[in-house]
Amino acid sequence: MLTLFHAPLSPSSRIIWLLEELHAEYRLEIVNFPNHDGSNADPKNPHPHGYTPALVHDGAVITETGAITLYLTDLHPNSTIGVPLRDPLRARYVTWLFYQVGLTEPLFYMKGTGVLCRDLAMSRLYESMMRNIEETLTHGPFVLGDRFTAVDILYMSLFELSGALLGKCAWIEAYCGRGMARPARQRALSKDG
Repeated sequence: MLTLFHAPLSPSSRIIWLLEELHAEYRLEIVNFPNHDGSNADPKNPHPHGYTPALVHDGAVITETGAITLYLTDLHPNSTIGVPLRDPLRARYVTWLFYQVGLTEPLFYMKGTGVLCRDLAMSRLYESMMRNIEETLTHGPFVLGDRFTAVDILYMSLFELSGALLGKCAWIEAYCGRGMARPARQRALSKDG
């Protein structure tokens, strides 16, 4: 059994969407998301810093969005949401998965906190990254072309949460619209609260 430690409307919301896309059997364990100073962390949450998501599977604890995403999609190799080993798309899938968690998300955080305004090199990296994502999406409706994958769940969720930060952007709205109407997304939204 999979147990997802989840704080409503937190980064773990995208993992609910992923679990729903995978048609996985799982249990939600609702926990508090800690305050910025670390207080209010829920003692039953196995994440070492009290954040979400945290996933427990057969006694093993998996934390960090990218790791959980890869773990779950590899656990369900017959689902089209992930890309199994030896599939020609695997390299692109893994690259984009870690591009999202290792570059895009941190740069969005830096933009939101104003760091990019004070750092020209990082600001240029942000602009280059956004051009790269936009250019990639000119080749198909999803990051890997015609195939909707867990990478799209991570990007769409981030873009949705960052709407105010990004402002109105037609290509982002069109991209997100392709995922938000998915039945698994709607089921995830109903379970998020």
